[in-house]
Amino acid sequence: MVPSTVRFTLIAGLAAGLCGCNHLGLCSEDHLKEVKSPTGHYQAEIVQRKCIGSAAVQKVLMRRTQGFLNGATAVAVFDAAEPERLSDLSVRWRGEHRIVITANDAKVWYFQPNWRDVRVMKR
Repeated sequence: MVPSTVRFTLIAGLAAGLCGCNHLGLCSEDHLKEVKSPTGHYQAEIVQRKCIGSAAVQKVLMRRTQGFLNGATAVAVFDAAEPERLSDLSVRWRGEHRIVITANDAKVWYFQPNWRDVRVMKR
């Protein structure tokens, strides 16, 4: 016989995996900052995601501002070096095809150096 707490944990984990934790109300996202490229064709966005039972992460998302295929893609994911304090994260465009991400007091979990025709750099 499986204890009820183990059954609940297994069912909750399966449900979160199948439908995503946002649908269950276990996670929240705060859109902290949006920065458009010089010509306005692209947009970088800093998003903070918090889930119950885990440390907050900050993502840098890239998207096209025009056209059909303009869904966001994460190019960098950071975790705070100190869990009780957010990382100092900023993005700055250097021309239409280059963006610089500055992450102070952050651990890098994921980094993608290129997105479409944009070069992504980390400082």
